[in-house]
Amino acid sequence: MSNKGNLLKKIFKNLFQKEDFKKPGVLEKPNLDDCIACGLCISACPTNAIKIFKFREIICLTCGACIDVCPKNAISLDRFTIDKSKCIGCGYCALVCTIPIIKNEIPLPGTPVITDKCNNCGLCIVKCPEGAMYFKNNKILINKEKCKNCLYCVDFCPMKSIMSPEDYVKSLIINVDIYSCIFCKECEYVCPLKK
Repeated sequence: MSNKGNLLKKIFKNLFQKEDFKKPGVLEKPNLDDCIACGLCISACPTNAIKIFKFREIICLTCGACIDVCPKNAISLDRFTIDKSKCIGCGYCALVCTIPIIKNEIPLPGTPVITDKCNNCGLCIVKCPEGAMYFKNNKILINKEKCKNCLYCVDFCPMKSIMSPEDYVKSLIINVDIYSCIFCKECEYVCPLKK
């Protein structure tokens, strides 16, 4: 079946499914605090909205702790493939995975981070109570000395293109493009850490 056929199948499946699920708000970002970057969600996503950091392969090749603790041998030797039919979602891989440790070691930026989705509308400049945001060379910048990390700019940005320091670090490990996401929840169904 074509990718377009698979996409339509998943959309219709989720439209008519019997189970209750919380309808996401407009541009609601998923909670990725516990993500171990296993990659199951990437292959499940029909719109390719999920990206994992580029050094995952190097880190996983040298570690392999997840393979040793998996009770069902669901993780293959390349450490990038999890057999969904064998995975029971026990979460043991998450307990030993070094990626969350690496995420905690990445230094937080001192201010919110303006992403490339910014359209330079300037609304954040007007709303900043500290006057820390300004235009320079057709780009919005943040004065590190003035910024108090109140995050008004993050909350107010209509493009959701300003990230808190914590969300920025998370996005370095895994990033979900909420503009491409169709909220089909396929990523949640395959996640070994689902609640």
